Amino acid sequence: MKQYNGKHTAVLSTRGFYTILTVCALIIAVSAWVLWSSMRTPAQSEPAPTTPVITPAEALPDLSADQPVEADEPTGVEPVSAPAEETQPAEAPAAPAPAETVSAPVYVRPVSGAVITPFSGDELLFQPTLGDWRVHTGTDFAAEPGEPVLALSSGTVADVFEDGLYGACVTIAHDGALTTTCRGLTDVRVAAGQAVSAGEAIGVCADSIPIEAALGTHLHVEAEQDGTAIDVLTLLGEHEPE
Repeated sequence: MKQYNGKHTAVLSTRGFYTILTVCALIIAVSAWVLWSSMRTPAQSEPAPTTPVITPAEALPDLSADQPVEADEPTGVEPVSAPAEETQPAEAPAAPAPAETVSAPVYVRPVSGAVITPFSGDELLFQPTLGDWRVHTGTDFAAEPGEPVLALSSGTVADVFEDGLYGACVTIAHDGALTTTCRGLTDVRVAAGQAVSAGEAIGVCADSIPIEAALGTHLHVEAEQDGTAIDVLTLLGEHEPE
């Protein structure tokens, strides 16, 4: 009996050990499965959020003129229209500037006497004082001693000088590169640089002109256009140029 009980007790102890070991293994396995299920279930139960796919046609409204975009709901704000452009009144055409009237120059006779020796140009004339033939580049007008000598036309006195053959002389510059020179004066009344008007007295006639003393009291007048001698009578309109 003692041997049987001891052997039986040993068998029961060995079986109990393995039973307990098996139970522990099951408990561990069940716990692991429960833990794994609790961690996996929320991730599988909640579906992942999906991002809506927006096509290019849905991304932006069509703003073309053919398909205007209409607002879904009235906003209550009235559209502001662009201010109308202010139309400027057409400017009246500027009135044409009045044309400048250019008056013709006025010429007057320097003394009242007749012509005693005309302008000869290239032709030779007999000179009674010297007794020879020569060209006469001026015009001689008969005058009385002390008679006032008048400016032929408006201009500026270019020179006042003494000439040993003609006495006192006055040269006046006029418009158009014209100059006139009166020779055989006395009591000169103008100075160089002075403006004079047509018919203004510039001096008086001397008793005689040394180089033309045979002609008596007279006034010798010369005219030049661009440096070329011309006939004074052409300026006065007393004859047409040849």
